[in-house]
Amino acid sequence: MGRDPTQRRTGDTTQIPGDYQYRALTEGNAIQRHWHSTKQLAITRLLPPREGDYVLDVGCGSGVITSFLAEQGAEALGVDGSDAAIEFARGRFASPRVTFRKGLVDEAFEPPRIPDKIYCLEVIEHLYAAQGLAMLEVFRSLLRPGGEVFLTTPNYASLWPVIEALMDATGVAPRLQDDQHVSRYRPGSLRRLARRAGFEVTAIATACFLSPWIAPLSWSAAEHLA
Repeated sequence: MGRDPTQRRTGDTTQIPGDYQYRALTEGNAIQRHWHSTKQLAITRLLPPREGDYVLDVGCGSGVITSFLAEQGAEALGVDGSDAAIEFARGRFASPRVTFRKGLVDEAFEPPRIPDKIYCLEVIEHLYAAQGLAMLEVFRSLLRPGGEVFLTTPNYASLWPVIEALMDATGVAPRLQDDQHVSRYRPGSLRRLARRAGFEVTAIATACFLSPWIAPLSWSAAEHLA
């Protein structure tokens, strides 16, 4: 039986601590720290904010990426549906250039300014497909003309399904399959979804690959490979 297209997720079935992404980046083992740091590396290489940009970090978690975007010169608003994450982010990162608010990623809202860019990292796979489309349509309605979206999600055409199964089997992270990840994208399906929402897809790239597993041996080599 297929999934009800009106079904809506408002959070994962696995409880994620509000400081999870922050601790993973700063206190995790080398593999985990590299995995999270590649998100910042990818932003720097592919869509860095310009000085003075107003940007949204949707599904911001503990606020690591929101803070990073502000450090690059943007004014950043982080949005997340987790009370615990927003509470942690406000306590750790709030500043004149960074603010946080609670909200579900597929709900329309009025930000203080029209955003130049929207960043949405590792979120869309946590939503049912209809919600993912609704989220992208919200992004389209919020952005200024010519605005851009930076979106990341696991590539199920890669080795990711094997990695995900191993992570779930070993318990090295909160369970992913079905508890967190309910939609599985490949480059083609992601491109089609973005076009349905009214976007022109300008680039699709792969990050990480084998680089996290090299990080314990050489961080610089892992960054180069990423």
